[in-house]
Formats: sequence, structure tokens, C-alpha cells
Amino acid sequence: MALVPFRLSRPYNGRKLMLASVTCICFLWFYLSFNHPYTSYSSLRAPWDAHDSAGPAPVLQDTSSEQWLEKPDIFDDPPLDSAAIRSVCAKTEWNANLTFTCNNSGGGVGNQRNSILNCLRYAISAGASMTMPRMILRNPANIADIWNRERTSFDYLFDESHFVESLRLSCPQLRILKELESNDTTPIFVTPEKLSEEITPEGIDHPEQWRDRFYGWLRNTTDVQKPVIDLDRSYLQYPIYSDPEEFALDFGKVLKFRQDTRVVATTTLRNLVQKYNLHGDFRSPTWNHTFFGVHLRTERDSQQGWPPTLYEYSKYETQSTNYLKQAAASGTSVMYVASGNVEEIARFAEDAKAYNLSVTTKQQLLEGEDKEKLEAFTFDQQALVDYLVLLKSSDFAGVGHSSFAWNIALWRHQLAKQRDHLNGPQLMSDELSQIYGTVRQYLEYACCLWP
Repeated sequence: MALVPFRLSRPYNGRKLMLASVTCICFLWFYLSFNHPYTSYSSLRAPWDAHDSAGPAPVLQDTSSEQWLEKPDIFDDPPLDSAAIRSVCAKTEWNANLTFTCNNSGGGVGNQRNSILNCLRYAISAGASMTMPRMILRNPANIADIWNRERTSFDYLFDESHFVESLRLSCPQLRILKELESNDTTPIFVTPEKLSEEITPEGIDHPEQWRDRFYGWLRNTTDVQKPVIDLDRSYLQYPIYSDPEEFALDFGKVLKFRQDTRVVATTTLRNLVQKYNLHGDFRSPTWNHTFFGVHLRTERDSQQGWPPTLYEYSKYETQSTNYLKQAAASGTSVMYVASGNVEEIARFAEDAKAYNLSVTTKQQLLEGEDKEKLEAFTFDQQALVDYLVLLKSSDFAGVGHSSFAWNIALWRHQLAKQRDHLNGPQLMSDELSQIYGTVRQYLEYACCLWP
């Protein structure tokens, strides 16, 4: 079965006069690239493809905090160049005849992010090529309607060029393909975790044996010479720390949110600083003594999945009481609240007055064209803005049944001094974040969620 390579678009230069040497080099490069039978993301790279044309300029050491905040996109990190990932890929036996597809990720950004990363990890384990991931598009008219719906492209949430370039640098053996050329070979569907003998809250047993189990299953399933494997959604079942710690901490960095959401998040933060006259080192990963971040998880999809009648921490009263007490003790007077439930945000803002706390949201901090950009985003795209803003908060609070909150808290935990974060007093506790719930509950988030 033939595979269609993915070629990044390149800007057309209409000028007729060019130096002869440049012309020859470009001609040679195009000829070699487009005549290779298995051109892929990994092999098709031009010098101008390495970064966006308007990519980040080098940050000067003497850039002031205020100057840093004037950047249009403070979240535009360079592509990942990870020695830890490169080491794992170098030790892998790669199979040029095997391709994985990753088209079944669904849910919010926390779900999507971890599912795509798991798919990528299984592809590396098997030594397979992988098509660009696709994801299930949530119903905009009913955010609880998530599954059995149409697929959309990777760039719906994530930065495609960052993903490709990060893997080219960190795992050069892995071929990322745009798509399959035809349906001549029907993809074989498999749930990757079902190949393991046991699945616990800490993940599949013996992930180092997964490759052998996969190839044993494949031999018994098909004799196709170039099989295509359609991986089912994989969410909280791969034990991330079965890999070296440096690998686990780097792996999630191959994903970066799409540029327009990063720009809106930067504008939101800039307006937050100006509106409330906040001061601090805005170049830091988190902003000390500035604002308190809250994820109020009371939207319809959450209430259906974790009914408040059965789950204490799904209740507005439980979340708000804990959050407001934590905020009052944090020493900050401004709270940034992320939630898709507008009515509950208004209720929370009213309750916060008893603690002399001000509550704000992205909608309140943006105006004009910036607000129009935000409103043009879908529910899940708007969540990316909240996610990035909350990363910067001085102190953060969320609940234990939310992958969105866990993603933020685990990323921030890398910066924390307190290491025993799973021993109470909350479900996850350190000096930067609190995830509320029963201690040792939802162990799969701590064990199987890539930070």
C-alpha cells in the first residue's frame, strides 16, 4: 500500500532575479525531495521550514519583564530537541512496512493531549511510521456529545509544524506521514492496552513487553506485508514513568497549542496585568504574587459524567468553598476563573466578594478584535486560552476528576519544591497547586498523564 507523504507548504518567491548558486541548490533540493518514493515529514525539510517565518526571535538576557510581556506570543517555545527521547528512539528497531493511524482521540484538551501522546509512544515502541493524528470534533451545540462524530485535523488544537520539527529533532527515525493514499488495505483496529495481560490504575503491566505482544498479535491477525494499524483511543493506561524520567518530562513538549490561541492567551495575560496593576517577573514560568487560578468544573459534560449526587467534588458548593478558602490564604486579591458554565462563574464572583476577592475571566479581559477572535473559537479552542493563562498563576486550584486541571497542576509541579505531592492534604498538593479530592483517588492521573 502506497503512502502519501506530507509536504509542508513553502512560500513562493516571485522575483525573477536570483543568484545562480541559490537557484541550483533549490532545484537540487526539490528534485531529490519530490522523487523520493517515501518522502515524509521527517525527510522533507528545507531551511525555512525549521521555524515559522514569523518565529520567535532570540530572547536577550537583558529583556525586562515588561518588554517580555509586550511580545505577541509568550508561549511560542522552540521545537523540542530532547536527548532523552532521541536515546529511546535510537535503541528502537524500526519497521518501514508498519504504519499506525491515530484518529480516535476525543474529549477536551486534557483528553486529546494524552491520547495523542500515548498513540505516539506506542508507535515508537513498535518502531512504526505514523500518520498525522486526527481527533473527534465535539458537537458545538451540545458539549456533552463527544463520541461517534466526525474527525478533524491535528491543527484544530495543536501546532503542526512544532510537532513535526520536534520529532525530526528528537526522534529522527520516526516517519510522520500526512495520510494513507487509498483504502486498498483496510486498517486493522486494535485497542493497544488489550494486548497487555493486566491493567491497573497505574497503567498496563510491563510496558517494556508491549512491543513483543503487539508483534505476536499482528502475526496471528494478518499476513499483509505492509499493515496499517488503526489505534483505538488510549487515555490513562500507559505508565509514563516506565520510561526514564527525562523522557517522561520531555515527551509532552512535542505538543504546542495552535498559534492564534497562544496569541489570545498572551493578550489576556497582558490585559490582566494592566487592569489589576500586577507586578512580578513575567518572564518566569509561573508568576509569583500576581493572581490565583481556578478551574471551576461544573459544565454540562462534567455534571453528566460525574453527577453531583454521587460525586462530592462535582458540586459547585464543594469546589467554590475550597477554592475561595485557598485563594484567601494565598495573599492574592485577583482570581482568574476558567469554566464553560457562565452562570456558575457569576455565582462564584458574587461569593468571592465575602473574601474581598475580585474575579475575572478571559471574556472580561478581552475587547474589540481580540474578543472577536476569542468568540470565533470553539469550546475546546477557548479552553486552550484558559489552560495557558492558568499555567502562569501564582496558585492554582482544580478538582480530581478533571484531566484539564491535572495537566496544569502536573506541569506546574515540575517547578515546585514540595515533592510528596500525592500524600495530602488534598488529592494533589504542593506550594503551586491543589487538586481537590480524596487522597490516593484517581491514581491513574498521577501515573499515566504526560506533564
